[in-house]
Order: sequence, then structure tokens, then C-alpha cells
Amino acid sequence: MRIQTLAGSAALLAISLAAATPAMAEWNDSTSTSPVYGYEDGSKFGKMYGNFYNSNGTSAMSTTWQYDMQPGGNNVRVETDFQFKRLCSSVATTETWCQDVSKQTTETNDASWYKHSRARNFRYDSEEVRGVINICEIQAFSNDPCSASVYSRFSY
Repeated sequence: MRIQTLAGSAALLAISLAAATPAMAEWNDSTSTSPVYGYEDGSKFGKMYGNFYNSNGTSAMSTTWQYDMQPGGNNVRVETDFQFKRLCSSVATTETWCQDVSKQTTETNDASWYKHSRARNFRYDSEEVRGVINICEIQAFSNDPCSASVYSRFSY
């Protein structure tokens, strides 16, 4: 009986939070005091913060700030995958998140905060967009280590 009550409370909380979602869906607190960190071999290589939001009712905007924590070494950049919820093919019967485009910021390699914005126009065949955002260290001869991805979405 108690499990059903907790499950019901969780469902009501989820519905309440969904209804209170603002047009600008911040994926972090938009301050440098609690950024998302990227790690390689247990060491922090970079950090980022920012937001993903509806820009003028025409496009999804990813505005981020990035910081290289190992200045003078490999460059860092923020990557945003813009995905739209829609039928991904002509034979699909269920809407799902479809990759549209991946956009990267300019690479930096010094201990300063850099602001970058990347946008993608809304699609006519979708009403919801999602940003999958992370910070990566660019390496010449191996896979680029990246932070955990942050997900943010909104309807338009």
C-alpha cells in the first residue's frame, strides 16, 4: 500500500514539474559555481555551464561557457547535438529522438571562461527539440574524452 502511495506521489510530482517547465529550459544553474566537469584518467580537463532554450520562437539555442582546466595542453570545446522528436524515417510508426545536427564551439586552451552560442532552426515536422551537450578535450591520436552528457528539451 505504501509503495502505491509513493508511486502516486512521484507521478503527481512529475506532472507538476512538467507543467511548470519554463520556455527557457536551463540544463544547469547558469553560473560558474556548479559547472559540469570533463575527466580523463581521473583528472579534470575542462568545465562548462550554460542553457538550452527557445530563441525568438524560431530556433533552439545552446549558449555555453567553457573553461580549459589544463591550459596550454589540448584544446577543449563544447558539443551540442540537436535532436527533434519526430518520425525518423518514412516507415517509422512511432516518434522518437532523431539526430538532426551536431555543432561545436570554437576550441580554446587557456584558463578563462569563453561564451559560445550555437543555434538550429526548428523543424516543421516536429514540436519538441532536445539538446545533448558535453565538453570534450580534443586529442590528435586517440578518442576525445568527454564529460557526461547533459540533456535539456522543450516544446515549441
